[in-house]
Amino acid sequence: MGLKETMAGIAAKGKAGLTYTDVSDTYIYYIRLDFDPVGIKFCADEAEISKYKINAKAKAKLTYCQHLAMARGGRKAMFMPAHQLLCENAEPVFGFRELDKEKDTKRHMKYLRDEKLAWEAPQGKAKLPMGSCYGIYTAPLDMFDESGIDPDIVFFMLLPYQAYHILNDYMAATGVSSLTFKHTPNSAVCSGSVYAFNNNSANMTTMCAGSKTSGKSDMSMMNLFIPGTQIKDSAAQLLKRVTEMGGPSVLGKGGEPWPGMDVCKGCPLFKYEAV
Repeated sequence: MGLKETMAGIAAKGKAGLTYTDVSDTYIYYIRLDFDPVGIKFCADEAEISKYKINAKAKAKLTYCQHLAMARGGRKAMFMPAHQLLCENAEPVFGFRELDKEKDTKRHMKYLRDEKLAWEAPQGKAKLPMGSCYGIYTAPLDMFDESGIDPDIVFFMLLPYQAYHILNDYMAATGVSSLTFKHTPNSAVCSGSVYAFNNNSANMTTMCAGSKTSGKSDMSMMNLFIPGTQIKDSAAQLLKRVTEMGGPSVLGKGGEPWPGMDVCKGCPLFKYEAV
């Protein structure tokens, strides 16, 4: 069976029949993602850890961004316990420690150059309740089928036009006509993830200093976070639109096979007929 026939079979399942592998394949094929979608699970129950399908273990402390980079590009499924997190800015975001006014203010001075703002910034980031998270499981989204658990967040590293298409389908699937995102001076990926989780809403951020370096973000890429409870509905909406229109593109008249198909409206040079 060819890839096109496989995708047609996935579309025929309907949203109730979609697996996380189907969702991953749908976005990779129709949105032409450069990286695999990543599932994120904030572990609130130590007993759940044994269910995680793990194929790699960090030999030293890593940042949250590095775990996501290894999942999206290296197909590594890893669990990061709280004591193995390298990033000090991410620690309070995940509820691994309380904020320290002196130290956390100092960490944000290079961004804001104002002590008042530098202390307000870490206080204003999205956070998990203190002590509620034992660690974080990150893996390519399709591997969540093997574990039999549901991701809290699905993370995409993608281009703006790819995010544009995904977010349009997300809005249609969730019944909203606009979205608001949360930008902070750093913690773009850790706090960006938690914001989407806490608010049960999509979030999108630019890179931050840490995600540019540790997270290996290309300068043209964006971070997109979709709640795990909404990802299958969003993928099903994309498949519905492709089935009805003939392709994933929403540019121009829509329905073209390439999601970023760019044809000037009404241009006489782009008129053709099928033969």
